[in-house]
Amino acid sequence: MSLVEPSEDTARLRLRSVLQRAPLFADLDPEGLAAVERELTLLILPGGAPLFRQGEPADAVYVVASGCLGVFRHQEEVDASEPLLIAEVPPGNLVGEMSLLSHGKRTRSVAALRDSEVWRLAQSSFNALTKHHPEVLPALMRSVVARNAVETGKRRRQPRTFAILPAGPNVPSARFAVMLADALGRIGNRVQMLGPESVDQEPEWFARCEMESSFVLYRADATQTPWTELCLRQADCLIAVRSAEHDGPTTLPFDVETAQSGAVFHRRRELVLLHEGHDPSPGSTAALLAGGLYGHHHHIRLDIHADIDRLARLLTGHAVGVVMAGGGARAFTHIGVVKALRQSGVPIDLVGGTSMGAIVAAGVASRWNDEELNERFRRAFVDANPLNDYTVPLISLFSGRRVTRLLRAAFGEKDIEDLVLSFYCMTANLTTSDADIHTVGRLWRWLRASVAIPGVMPPFNEAGEVHVDGGVIDNFPVRAMRRLGRGITIGVDIDTGGALAAGADVMEPWSAWQFFRRLIWRRNETLPIPSIVAILLRSALVASTARAAQDRAAADLLIVPPMNHIDLLDWTSFDAAIELGYRTTMETLEKARALPVGARLFLA
Repeated sequence: MSLVEPSEDTARLRLRSVLQRAPLFADLDPEGLAAVERELTLLILPGGAPLFRQGEPADAVYVVASGCLGVFRHQEEVDASEPLLIAEVPPGNLVGEMSLLSHGKRTRSVAALRDSEVWRLAQSSFNALTKHHPEVLPALMRSVVARNAVETGKRRRQPRTFAILPAGPNVPSARFAVMLADALGRIGNRVQMLGPESVDQEPEWFARCEMESSFVLYRADATQTPWTELCLRQADCLIAVRSAEHDGPTTLPFDVETAQSGAVFHRRRELVLLHEGHDPSPGSTAALLAGGLYGHHHHIRLDIHADIDRLARLLTGHAVGVVMAGGGARAFTHIGVVKALRQSGVPIDLVGGTSMGAIVAAGVASRWNDEELNERFRRAFVDANPLNDYTVPLISLFSGRRVTRLLRAAFGEKDIEDLVLSFYCMTANLTTSDADIHTVGRLWRWLRASVAIPGVMPPFNEAGEVHVDGGVIDNFPVRAMRRLGRGITIGVDIDTGGALAAGADVMEPWSAWQFFRRLIWRRNETLPIPSIVAILLRSALVASTARAAQDRAAADLLIVPPMNHIDLLDWTSFDAAIELGYRTTMETLEKARALPVGARLFLA
C-alpha cells in the first residue's frame, strides 16, 4: 500500500509547529529549537507499519508530527501473537525515550496506528541535547510519568475509526453506512463519514477529523483504489459488509491486511451479514465466514433499527453481555432476569452460560420473546420431565435421549453461528482437562454436552474428546465474557448451597430392605436421604463453587437470586424461580442506577 509523502517544506513547517507546542522543548530558545530541528530526520510510516519492536537496541528517540503511534506490550501469559495496546502517542509527543535513558533494549513495540509523520533524533544528538540543555530533563521525566499513568492496563482499547468494505455484489454499503453513523451518533457526540473525495488530504487533516469527532467512518470503494488502501491504513476496525442471501465465503477484491511477517498488530476484522427481513436459516452462516478470517460476525436486518444499534454498541465497547450460571431447575430464574432487563430498557447484546444456564441463554440468543421463553421451557421441562428415561446404569442413570429430543425440537438444526445474538456455552473436556468455550457448531449438540452431568447423563463425544457438564469446571463463565471486551458484563449466578441434606438421624446409607419399608409404611413423608441424582448433580458443581467469589468479582453487575429453598431438580418450581429472578433483578437495577455501572447500562 503506497503512501503519498508530503513535501519537505510542508513537513518542516509541521515539525516546527509541533516543536513549539511540545512540553519537552518549551524551555528552549529559538537557537536551541533550530539546532534540534537540524538533527531530526523524517520518517513516513503508513498505518500499521512498525517503528521499532520489543527487544531491539535503543538507538534513537522519535517525535510524532502527525498521525498517531501505538505502544504495545506482548503478553506471554495470554497470547503472544496478539499484543496489548497500552498507550497512544499523538502529535507533539516523544516515544522511545525511556529505553534511551536506560541505555537498554526496547521494552515495548511501537507501530503506526494511522498514516504518520515521525522525526528521528539519533542517540548521539539526544545526548548532546540533554548535555547542553539540561532544562529539558524535568520535562522529559514528566512525559515518561504521564505516559505510564495513562496506560490502558488490561482493558481492550475500543476502536474509534471504522472502514466499511463492500464484499460481494449488490451490497447496499452506502445505506448501511448512513444507518451505522446514525447509531454511532446515539453513542458519541459527533460522527464523521469520509468518502473518496478525501483521498488527497494529508495525515494531519485526518488526525484533526478524529480529534473533533467521537467516531469516524471511512466508506471504502468496492475495488482496490488508493482511497480503499488509505481506509485500510486509517481504521481501527475493518467492517466487511455483504448480503447473507448470496452463497460462498466472504472475500474482498483487495488485500485486507494479510498477516504480514513481523507485523506488530493486526486490525480488528468484523463481518456484517445483511438479511432481508428475516433471521438466518439453519446452517446457512458457517459457509459465509471465510474460515475464521473475521474475528466476529453480526446478523443485521437493515429494516430493524435495534439491529443497527446493537452493532454500534458491539463495535464500540458499549454492549451488554449477560452470563447465566447452571443450576438445574433453579436456572429458570434466568427467564425472570431477562424479562426484568428487557422491561427496564437494558439491552442484551451477547449471552453465554453453562448447563441449564446455557440452554436459557440459547433461547435469548434466538431472540425468543418473554412469552416464548416461558411457554417453550414450561413445555419442555415442566409438562414433560426431561429426566425420566432411566437406563441400565453402565455409563449414566438416564439415557439422555429425551433431553436430546427436547433440544432438537427447540433449536432444530441451527448452528451457533446462526444465532442472531452472539452466544457461547461451556463444557468440561475430560480428555484435555480444560473448560472449553463453544462459539461454533450445531447448537443442540453443544447444549446437550453442556448439561451432561457425570453419572446422570451420558457424556458427549466429539472428535475423540469427551465432554460433560461445564459446571464441573466453571459453572459461572463470566470471565469468558469479560475477555471479549465488548462492554458491560452482567452476571447471573445461582447459589447451589443448601441443595443437599440428610436427616439428622441418618448415619449410614440405607439397605435395600430399609428403603423398601420406608416406601410401604411411610410413603407420604419426604425421604431423609438425598437421591443419587441429587448427589451426582451437587458433586458436579462442588469444584466450580470454590471459584465462585472470583467469578462474581469479574462481573460489572452481579445478580444472585436467593434460591436455597428451591431444589435443583424441582421442575415444578418453574414459576417461583422466574418470579425470584424478576424481582431480584429489578431490585438490583434500582440500586445500580446511582452507580457508574448503572449509568452505562441505561445509556447503552
